[in-house]
Amino acid sequence: MRTLCDVCESAAAVLFCAADEAALCRACDDKVHMCNKLASRHVRVGLDEPVDVPRCDICENSPAFFYCEVDGSSLCLQCDMMVHVGGKRTHRRYLLLRQRVKFPGDKPGLTGDPAMQPLDTNENKRKIVRRENQRLEMIS
Repeated sequence: MRTLCDVCESAAAVLFCAADEAALCRACDDKVHMCNKLASRHVRVGLDEPVDVPRCDICENSPAFFYCEVDGSSLCLQCDMMVHVGGKRTHRRYLLLRQRVKFPGDKPGLTGDPAMQPLDTNENKRKIVRRENQRLEMIS
């Protein structure tokens, strides 16, 4: 199941903007984020192809459609109805969309935007080691 663009509601979404809390197709992303300087600074991540359907944590057979925040489990419709009775009806549950997000470190980004480019993990490791060494020098 592919996520639809929250703006045009017809094209498949290829990006997610956390600041706008919106999944966007390429055309709508260009319209929304290239219109002004502030919006163009929003960090967006690419959406990958939907992943295989996860299985229910209870019956381990049926596809899971819900995630219970309190129990920390993925549930099919039947198990959700059996588990969440009485006081457990107040548990926050979320629909599982099975939409993976492509983070910058996973693959090259979809645009020339530096926020969408892969991170240099070796450079990051060197920076962490340098900071730790500086911290240790200050202590001693």
